[in-house]
Amino acid sequence: APPSPAPAPVAAAAAAARRPRAPRVAAAPPPGRVLDRPVSAIRGIGPAFAAALAERGILTVEDLLWLVPRRYDDARAVAGVATALAAGDGAQVVVAGTIRAARMVYGRGRRWFDATIGDDDAGAALQIRWFGAYGSMAQRLPVGARAVLAGRLRVRAGRGDLANPDVLAVIAADGSGGDDAGRIILRYPDIPGLPPARLATACQRALDLIGAEAVEDGVPAEVAAAAGLSPLAEALAALHRPEAPSADEVAALSAGTSRWHRRVAFGELFELATAVEVRRRLRRLGSAPPYPVGSAGEVERALPFAPTAAQRRVFAEVGADLAAPVPMNRLLQGDVGSGKTAVLFAAAVQVARGGGQTAIMAPTEILAEQHAATLGRWAGPLGLRVALLTASTPRGARQSLLAMAAAGAIDLVVGTHALLAEGVGFQQLGLVVIDEQHRFGVAQRVRLRGKGDAAAPHLLVATATPIPRTLALTTYGDLDVSVLDELPPGRVPVTTEVVTGARGRATAIKALRAEVAAGGRAYVVCPRVEPPEPDDDGPRWADATTVAAELATALAPTPVGLAHGRMDGAERDAALAALRAGTAPVLVATTIIEVGVDVPEATLIVIEDADHFGLAQLHQLRGRVGRGGGAARCLLLTRGQATIDGGQRLAVMAATHDGFVIAERDLELRGPGELLGARQAGLPQLRFGDVAAHTQLLLEARAAAAAVLAADPELVLPAHERLRMALSRRGGDALFGAEGG
Repeated sequence: APPSPAPAPVAAAAAAARRPRAPRVAAAPPPGRVLDRPVSAIRGIGPAFAAALAERGILTVEDLLWLVPRRYDDARAVAGVATALAAGDGAQVVVAGTIRAARMVYGRGRRWFDATIGDDDAGAALQIRWFGAYGSMAQRLPVGARAVLAGRLRVRAGRGDLANPDVLAVIAADGSGGDDAGRIILRYPDIPGLPPARLATACQRALDLIGAEAVEDGVPAEVAAAAGLSPLAEALAALHRPEAPSADEVAALSAGTSRWHRRVAFGELFELATAVEVRRRLRRLGSAPPYPVGSAGEVERALPFAPTAAQRRVFAEVGADLAAPVPMNRLLQGDVGSGKTAVLFAAAVQVARGGGQTAIMAPTEILAEQHAATLGRWAGPLGLRVALLTASTPRGARQSLLAMAAAGAIDLVVGTHALLAEGVGFQQLGLVVIDEQHRFGVAQRVRLRGKGDAAAPHLLVATATPIPRTLALTTYGDLDVSVLDELPPGRVPVTTEVVTGARGRATAIKALRAEVAAGGRAYVVCPRVEPPEPDDDGPRWADATTVAAELATALAPTPVGLAHGRMDGAERDAALAALRAGTAPVLVATTIIEVGVDVPEATLIVIEDADHFGLAQLHQLRGRVGRGGGAARCLLLTRGQATIDGGQRLAVMAATHDGFVIAERDLELRGPGELLGARQAGLPQLRFGDVAAHTQLLLEARAAAAAVLAADPELVLPAHERLRMALSRRGGDALFGAEGG
């Protein structure tokens, strides 16, 4: 019998199998820019690799291209051991030597690998140690092989050593394995979970993947030509694949000062400067109610002190802005104790005399209460009405206050985030003041400005945390800036000391006793409220609850107060009142006292675990003492050896009292990271440029941006299309036609 016919699908499959196979064709790449593809499009990057990159914000092929090497080791010019030792202590060296001895060492829960390398003549030797090494190091670095290492040399008493050097090459006794010798070794930033070699390979493959596609360059041709800049794609390629650089060029690459680094940094700074200037111009297009400049004498007579020359200068700057029919957008910055509150008062008086109202928003109830009390004392004799609105305001008082504000019966409302709540409104909101502005987002500023009528109120943002000049030119470059650079007469710099361990604690206790005996007041600041749980593996920082109990015993019978953010307002106010009155002259607190607490009698502050605080925070805390004009003291207490970063911060605090100097050093120590508030402001982020290191480049970029916008304010010319697109891609979507707050 003939075979049964196969089912149709099976027959079709069999027929297809008999046909000649067409050659395999690679799948078409997804549409759009190669640069926009996820990093998983790069061969060798799987889900775990991609997840590790995502932790660093690296999501696309273009993101990976911007991850350039942090160091370039020149294995072409290798020193022998004797030559390396001659370079001296602290020198960065690339050294080659024969491994004379090597062994794994285990002890006390630690492990490391020790080796000795020397020149072939059995002369000079270097001791090498890799901490945390595994047993595989013994196979990788056998005795008799020749190792090429890179690291920082330490020389003590004529003996040299390297700790955790990079292994550039290992050449076996038979000559094999020397592939890396004689070339430039690229060292990419460390990313947890990613072996350095795999990361370097992925970056090289990203460069191969983009092929002829150029990285989008926002720098217009006329700007690049005037500045002598190469194409951006060429610069990035050179950073990932330097071609036959000289020894000086390798040194510049490692230091981040090469012409390629400069080119990439200029592009980012130019885009940022353009975005800032666009925003500045947009803000000048609005309208605001003008408030005529009043009598300077009226304000000065209401103040209980004579204003400084700096305050009078800023009174005039702010007054001129308020008198104009366009919205004021001004940043007021001054060091701790420079007299910002008097400027806020003068501005509120000018607005009130013109029929408008002022809203001042502070980040904490303590600061809001302090402002309301001070401004109320000054404004009362002028017939101006001041009110306080916080989350602690009783319901009945709140309803009455809101009704009066809406009817125009209150001239100045001081508050916290409570000012942003539904139901808060004004009859004619003429001025919005944001104090300690770095604690608020742009959306909050916009929301408060929207509490008025159709006209945009004037905006004054204030800070007692001085802003480095470079940040003032970038993140705050769209604001006019007023600086209070003069302290009131009689202010004496606070004596600052770093004290350590048990001896430091004894010094602090002795100082507290002396302060109490002299009738003074003192703060003790702790980083935590309560002790951590027993199973908490985090740092065991000092907590206010425990320290307060310990001091109550150590200082008995002197009462010791306690204040922290978890208390209700009444408890906290009672503790501060007891400090002011002297009934509890020592107050243990968290950083809630950082701003807004003004106790003139306080002349001592002890900061526990001071090396864990930032510079700006330490400076603010130190500013809580010495406000009465007398000598004051700040003790920065650490448990033991501070971290390198912490030690640098404490050294800065001990060396200077100038908040502007401290701000610049803070930026240098922390690095630019995300520019303060830039992401919230919708400005392009810096992935490469460093506003601390590239100040001159920033000034050049600002000048170029101003010239471009003078010729093409809306960036509509074809020559500027890429710039406009680059701004949109990198976070500037809201720049063209949106108010940024």
